[in-house]
Amino acid sequence: MQKVRSLTPQYSLCTAAFWMSFCVSISYAAVYLQGLGYSNTELGAILAFGNVFSAVLAPLLSSLIDRRHDLSPSRFLPPILLAQASVLIILMLFPGKSTLSSICYVLYIALSISVNSLNLKLYVDIGHAGTNADYGTARGIGSFAFVLLSALLGSAVERYSVRVLPCAGLVMTLIQMAAFFMLKRSMPAKAVLNTESDGVSTPLFLFLRKNPRFSILLLGTALIFFSHNTIVNFLINLSINAGGDTETMGYLNAVMALAEIPVILFYGRLHRRLGGKLSHAAALRIAFVFFTLKALAFAAAGTVSLLYASLLLQAPSFALYTAAIVDYVEDSLPHEDSAKAQSLAFTMTTVGSVLASLFSGRSYDRLGVFPTLMIGALVCLI
Repeated sequence: MQKVRSLTPQYSLCTAAFWMSFCVSISYAAVYLQGLGYSNTELGAILAFGNVFSAVLAPLLSSLIDRRHDLSPSRFLPPILLAQASVLIILMLFPGKSTLSSICYVLYIALSISVNSLNLKLYVDIGHAGTNADYGTARGIGSFAFVLLSALLGSAVERYSVRVLPCAGLVMTLIQMAAFFMLKRSMPAKAVLNTESDGVSTPLFLFLRKNPRFSILLLGTALIFFSHNTIVNFLINLSINAGGDTETMGYLNAVMALAEIPVILFYGRLHRRLGGKLSHAAALRIAFVFFTLKALAFAAAGTVSLLYASLLLQAPSFALYTAAIVDYVEDSLPHEDSAKAQSLAFTMTTVGSVLASLFSGRSYDRLGVFPTLMIGALVCLI
């Protein structure tokens, strides 16, 4: 029998590079923008616009890839990463609160998030082309890379200033570019060129109409990630409210990612061992319950110690969702719609971030931490 080639090391490097970039662009957005003098409301608006643009850009690119077999993620990733590097250089050259900084950070968020949809399509194409990559391993390594960078950035910002963040973002972008070209050299030609398809892709809106259960899942995911991002996007507010600082937030981010790693790494093996006893759909149901419990725990956490304790619920909520959703979508929907479906699933987490940025940023300014977190928990329950 012919041995199936594994691209897990190369794909893991791409995933790690993305999540390190995400750590800078999203997890430290509040730290950077507040350091430049932006309020929570202004910060929320910038996060919202950036996420909205990514929520439009990523599905459009993915739908185009599904419909055009002469296009692939490999065609889009280099220009997106070059554009990302360009806006970071502008942020480095023109530090301070300004219209230019606001526009550049919006573009930075949009470009940064959009990369993941293309990476997910690469994962699907790798498997469809006869090679394989272990998504759980790659995503677990991504979380570990996030841990290391988050801890380092928290200390660096405290020691120097928020101006180190665009520099760190540029370095992460260059690493992403290098990782992508390493993976591309190892991929089969038909995966790079997107030359194979099992059928004709369905247009986006018709696809949603033909898959009503998947559409309901997308709606629920958006609401759940409103609650999740009310916590994650504004973690600096929770840290300060509990008596911590930016360095504390960096360590909270690191512990949050550490809690994810075991579930993400071993979910695939557990799923295979249990066979039909733990379907991807069942795993998602369990995750959604724990998202609500996590939201309530963070609302009740008034000290740094309780914040750390609440982070343990990241494992059966976000980590389990992350481990199950990619394979659930791949198994439930046809390959010719795979880019669109994976992008929509990830985009709903972005929609949740948009809603949190718009409403929760203003709520933190007007109502405070506890009422805002309770609103998030209620939306999650719904």
